[in-house]
Amino acid sequence: MRLTVWSPFLVLPRPADWVIGFTKGAVAQLPLTLLNSVVAVCALSGDLFPGRKVPETAMARSVGVMNLVSCWFGGMPLCHGSGGLAGQYRFGARTGGSVVALGTVKMAVGLLAAGALLLPLQEFPRSILGAMLVFAGLELSLPARDTGTRDDFLVCLLTAGLILSVNITLGFLAGVLLWASFRRWNNSSGRKGEING
Repeated sequence: MRLTVWSPFLVLPRPADWVIGFTKGAVAQLPLTLLNSVVAVCALSGDLFPGRKVPETAMARSVGVMNLVSCWFGGMPLCHGSGGLAGQYRFGARTGGSVVALGTVKMAVGLLAAGALLLPLQEFPRSILGAMLVFAGLELSLPARDTGTRDDFLVCLLTAGLILSVNITLGFLAGVLLWASFRRWNNSSGRKGEING
C-alpha cells in the first residue's frame, strides 16, 4: 500500500462507447438522476432549510456540468444525492461549510491517496454503513407525510414498492403514469380525492 498522486489523463470514447453509454447508462440512469439528484434533493432542501430551497433548474444544470466535465477524465457519474443531504443533516451538518469541508477532505484524499484507501474502504464495516443508510432512508421518507390526498399517497406507495421490488425505471414510469391518470380523472370528474373527504 503506497501513496500515489493522481495524474489526469484524457479519455476519448469511441463511437461504440457512445452507443453503449447511452443505451445501458444514460437511459437507465435518467429516472434515478431526476428523482434522487434533482426532484428529491430540491424538495428535501426546502423541508430542511425553509426559505432556502434549491431550484430544480439550478440543480439539474449543476449535475449536468459535473458529469460533462468528469467523463472526459474517466470519472464515474456524479450527483447531489438526496441521501447524502439527508444523512449529513441527520448527523449534524447545518451549513454549507460542512459540505465544503467534506469535499475538501475527499478531494485531497482522492488526489493524494486514492490507491491506498481501496482496501480499507472495501473492508469498511457494513453494520456502520447500514445504520447510516437507515437514518438517511428514514429522513427521506418523511416528506410522504405531506401527501394531502388518497391519490397522492397511493402514487407514493406504488412507486416506492415497484422501485424496491422491481427496479427504479419501472417504478418511476408506473408512478408518473398513475399520477397522470389520477390527475386526468380528477380534472374530468371534478373529484378532489381528499383524505378527509
